[in-house]
Amino acid sequence: MRLRSALTVTLAVTALVGAITSASAQGAQPESRDAHAANSGDPGLIDLYSTPEPGQMGPMNWDGAIGGWGPGSFESRHWDDNEYTEVQFIGCAVDQGGGKSAGVKLWQAIPFNLDKDMGMQTYYNCFTGPDASTRAWWNVYYANGDQRYFTIPQINGSAIIRATMSVKRVYVDTTLAD
Repeated sequence: MRLRSALTVTLAVTALVGAITSASAQGAQPESRDAHAANSGDPGLIDLYSTPEPGQMGPMNWDGAIGGWGPGSFESRHWDDNEYTEVQFIGCAVDQGGGKSAGVKLWQAIPFNLDKDMGMQTYYNCFTGPDASTRAWWNVYYANGDQRYFTIPQINGSAIIRATMSVKRVYVDTTLAD
């Protein structure tokens, strides 16, 4: 019985030492791989305040497209702005029953609080053809936030319509000068 206990203990110790040696040999990390330090070349990292490439728009002006948005289902990307904002849609379409209008609401993101509703404008003309456009602007200021975004809370005057809309081109401009 004593021999059996000794063999069991010996076997357990051997297995444990082998596992520890194996784990530390495979899991060893060089000292330079500190979990709290980020190297700008690491994959998955993005620049929060990057400079645009030559010929590209700055971070406050951008363009894109919209596809498959229902009333209140999505919000646009956020951009830095705190005064004048212009949003232009080119080539609007609704997937069911045709499109007549879209309510576009601008929001100001307020950190650690409810976002501010900056008002809604109704876009009509962009539905009249593939290259037709509608442009609206907001010239409002709210304190405590400098990020803006828009939503589409209504399609064809309804917030509960099941249809979705797409926009061939969206332009956001934050400069009053043009």
